[in-house]
Formats: sequence, C-alpha cells, structure tokens
Amino acid sequence: MMRLLPNLDGLVRKVGKVAKIVYTIALHNITASQQGDSWMPTLGISNRKRPVQRMNSAHRQVEIVNAAFDCIATTGHLSLSTTELAYKVGISQPAIFRHFRSKQQLHQAILDEANKRVIEDLKSLIGHSERWNDPYDLLQDVVVQMGVGFERAPGVWLTLICQRSIAAEAEIASEERRPTGNKCAITQLSFALQRLCNAAIENKQLVASTQPEIMSNTFISLLFGIGQLWLNNGCDFNIKEHLELSVKGILAGHMVKLESPERRMSAIA
Repeated sequence: MMRLLPNLDGLVRKVGKVAKIVYTIALHNITASQQGDSWMPTLGISNRKRPVQRMNSAHRQVEIVNAAFDCIATTGHLSLSTTELAYKVGISQPAIFRHFRSKQQLHQAILDEANKRVIEDLKSLIGHSERWNDPYDLLQDVVVQMGVGFERAPGVWLTLICQRSIAAEAEIASEERRPTGNKCAITQLSFALQRLCNAAIENKQLVASTQPEIMSNTFISLLFGIGQLWLNNGCDFNIKEHLELSVKGILAGHMVKLESPERRMSAIA
C-alpha cells in the first residue's frame, strides 16, 4: 500500500497540471468570445461564426422568373418544371417555395412580369410626344420594335401568347388568369396601335376607311406569327426585316394617295 502512494501522488500532480491547462484555455476562450473571437490553441481552429449571406427574397424571385422565361424559350412549351427551375437558379427544389408560397403564386408572378416588361417597352416607344407628330412612322416603329423585343426575350412573349395555358396549368382561378386594363400588355399594345391608326387618319396619312381595331389585331397577329415562325425555324432569320416588309405592305394599301397634278395635253401640230 505504501508503494502505491508515490505513484498516486504523481498522478494527482499530473491531473492537476492538465486541469490547470484546460482551465486556462477555457478562461481565454470566454474572454475572447466576449471580444467577438474565440481560440482553440490545441486544434488551431477559429470558432468565430461567419455571417450568413442570405439573398434578398425579391431578388431571388426575379432570378426564378427569369429562369422560367429561359425554360419557356428553350423548350418551346409551357410545362414549367420546378426541378428544372431550381437547377437553373442553383437552389434546391423546396427552396423555390420559400420564395413562392405555391405553384399558383409562381405562375402568376411569371405572367405579371411578362406583362410588365412589354408594357415598359411600349411606354418607352410612345412616351415621347414629339414622335406623335408623325403617327404613320411611329405606328410602323412600334410594331417593328415589339418584334425586336420578341427576338431579345422570346420567353417573355411566348408567356404572353400562351398565358391562358400557363394559368390553366397552375389551376389559377379564371377571374385571375388574365390581367386587365393597364396591367395587360396585349390590351395596352392593341390600344396604342388603334390610337396611332386614328392619329394617322386625322393626319391624312391613312385613308378614312381604315378600321383601327382591325389594323391593330392584324399587326399583333403578324407579330405573334412571325415570332413563332422564327422560333420554329431555329431563329435563323431577322424578325425586324420580316416585320418591316410586312407592315409596309399592309399600310401601303391604306395610304392616302397623293394626287398628281393633271398634265395638259399639248396641241398636235
């Protein structure tokens, strides 16, 4: 028994040293954590918490909607797979529904954004009052520039063309399917084209028999048709050139013909 005591005494001293070291480290960590840092000398690891960078939800929503337009333009159909959207954005599929509460809300956001973008483009074209001095020229330019917009963002325009199908796929209530009034891009475009036709008639550039509503519907159908033909053909022609030629041809049939002065026949000698 007496022989064990020296060994026990040495063990106690060693445990005491270890306890002192642990106490020193713990005390240092407590002090450092109060200063916004922590230290673990035995492992060389910093326990400081990194700030979590969370993306603003509104910004992420825009990313998801843009990805949806890309999907629609690429595939040419309106089946919006949340798996594909998540892959394009670089997030998990469940994460989509942290930004949109439901599929209905996601599809409604896509429809709203498509209408908003086209309306903004339209406003930038017709918003300058001096351009209304030549409504005939502005009428052509609006249709052609809308075609340029189609070429730049086909997913947005396909969304507008088939918005009823997108709404039906998400089972959006019929009264909510189509935006109305100043929120519907097609309605606004149609109204703008009719106004321009009326202005061109008043300006004696188009004949009085021109029917603005029919002309407006014709131009919109032309825009949609050439745009979809461009997509189906692999985007291998210039939409702007096709629209310019078509619009000029349609308007030529309604232009006011300038009367040429009658030539007097000279007397035959």
